[in-house]
Amino acid sequence: MRGLYKLLLLFLLACQDQNVLGSTIINGTNATDNSMKYMVSVQEDGEHKCGGFLVSKHFVVTHGGCKFDEDGKIFVVLGTHVLSKPGSKIKEHIISTCKPPPGIGTDFMLIEINSKKPENLPKEIQLQDPETDVKENEKCQVAGWGPVKNDDNDPLDQLRVADVTVISPKACKVQIPGLRANAICTGGKQTTDKGGFCKSDAGGPLVCKGKAVGIATVNEDCSFTGLPNVYIDISKYRSWINRCIQEKKCLK
Repeated sequence: MRGLYKLLLLFLLACQDQNVLGSTIINGTNATDNSMKYMVSVQEDGEHKCGGFLVSKHFVVTHGGCKFDEDGKIFVVLGTHVLSKPGSKIKEHIISTCKPPPGIGTDFMLIEINSKKPENLPKEIQLQDPETDVKENEKCQVAGWGPVKNDDNDPLDQLRVADVTVISPKACKVQIPGLRANAICTGGKQTTDKGGFCKSDAGGPLVCKGKAVGIATVNEDCSFTGLPNVYIDISKYRSWINRCIQEKKCLK
């Protein structure tokens, strides 16, 4: 009887550990089917490098620091949450990448994709209106395929999403000196957030009320020790992005 009790206790502890690890983007959950189909995995030689999101049938937004080898085979994968799942994913080769002209910003870039059948692509996500500010304490989401801990460099196969809370720029600057004016912050010690984005999640969108309001920046610290996550405020660059979409080419 005592042996049976020990086995039961070990089983319960194992289940508890699995729940802790399984809840860890950081402390997120698997994205539900048919949600966030605008999410993009930017890949080199078949490996996930950065996140991104579809903003038109010909353009993907990602982080400006997403780097590739000159001789690497670069493409984007979209239309699926599970990168290894055959049949459901769409692979599009990259025609070109471009960053905004000097004076606009270099923290993000557009990827022009070779979409021969744009009607087959998932629906793109709408961008935040320039006239609309994200409110403090607003509940939003961030998603990605990046690792979930510091000592792990291998991306995930399953897209994960975490709920996050927007904080004021003033509160963010207290914790992150030198914060740029074009930034949106989530999380931090004054919120109840338990997670956010990590390495390889850069380039993914901060989604509030169904619209992309920010672009995840680089974050090498996956321990989520209480510092806020920082995003690029996409509304500041919407006019340039819209011009590229309308003319169907990157405008230098």
